[in-house]
Amino acid sequence: MFETIVSTLVPVGFVILLGYLAGYRKVFGVSDRALLTKLVLNWLLPALLFSGIAKTPRADLLNYKIPLIFFIGLVVPYLVVLIVGQYVLRYDRSTATVRASLLAFPDMVFMGIPILGRLFGPSSLFPILVANLIPMLIIIPLTTVLLELGSENGRRAGAGVFLKTIFRAGREPRVWIPLFGAVLIVLNVRIPQVLINSLDLIGEPTTGISLFVAGLIISEEKVRLSTAVAADVLCKNLLQPAAMLAAVLLLGVHGVLAREAIVLAAIPSAVLTTMFAEEYHVLVSESSTAILATRVLSFVTIPLVIELTRHR
Repeated sequence: MFETIVSTLVPVGFVILLGYLAGYRKVFGVSDRALLTKLVLNWLLPALLFSGIAKTPRADLLNYKIPLIFFIGLVVPYLVVLIVGQYVLRYDRSTATVRASLLAFPDMVFMGIPILGRLFGPSSLFPILVANLIPMLIIIPLTTVLLELGSENGRRAGAGVFLKTIFRAGREPRVWIPLFGAVLIVLNVRIPQVLINSLDLIGEPTTGISLFVAGLIISEEKVRLSTAVAADVLCKNLLQPAAMLAAVLLLGVHGVLAREAIVLAAIPSAVLTTMFAEEYHVLVSESSTAILATRVLSFVTIPLVIELTRHR
C-alpha cells in the first residue's frame, strides 16, 4: 500500500511543483493560465469524460446510489457549514457562503482525476463525472445566488440568477458532452472503438496539464496563515471524508465505489472558491491560503484515507 500511495502522490506533487516554479519564475502569466484552463475544461476534459463513460458498464450508469452518495456527501456538508456559519457563528451571508464552498467543494477536476485515475484506473472517471455534476448543477449556482443576495448590489430576487447559472452550466462542454455519452450507453447505442481511441488521445493530457495549472494558481496565492485557516483545512481534509463515509454507510455501498467516493471527498478545496472570493471581496486571503494549505496537508491526509478505506 505504501508503494501505491508513493507512486500516486509523488508524481502529482512533482507536476504541481513544476507548475508552481513556472508561475513563480513568471514563465507563464495570468493570461497563459487562463488559456490552459480553457483548454483543459472545454476541450481535453470533455473528451476524457466521454471516453470514460463509453467504457462504463450500463449497470453502473443505472445505479441510483452513485449520484445519491455524492449528493449526501457534498451538498449536506455544504448546507451544514452554511447554516452553522450564518445562524450559529453569526457570519454574514457572503462569508458563510464562501466558507461553505471552501469546506465542501473538492477540486475534482485538477486533483481528483489524476489521483483517482492512478489509484482506480479509467473506471474512476464515471464517479468523478457524477460527483462533478453536483457542484456544477447545485453548489455553484447556489453559491452564486447567495453571494449575489449578500452583495451590496444584489438585493434582487435570486430565482432568475439561479436559473441563469444552471442554464449556463448546462451549456458547458464538460457537462453536456459526458451526459450525452451516458444517454447513448443507457440506450444501448454502440460507440465505435475508433471514436473512443480518438477521444482517449486528446483526453490523456488532461491529468498533467490540470496539475500544472494547479501549480500555476498556487504560485499566485497570497499566503496568510491563521487559526481560521487551520480550522478550515482540518475540516476540509478530515471531516468531509468522514461525511462521505457516513453517506456510504447510510446507503450500504461497499467495494471500489465506496473507496472512490471517500477518497474524492478528501481531495483539497476547489480553486474556483478563490475566484468567488475575489469577485465578491469576501475572505480573499483566507480562501487563497486555505486552497494552498489543503493541498499541502493532503499529502498526509489522502494516504491516511486510502489506508483506512483499504478494506471497505
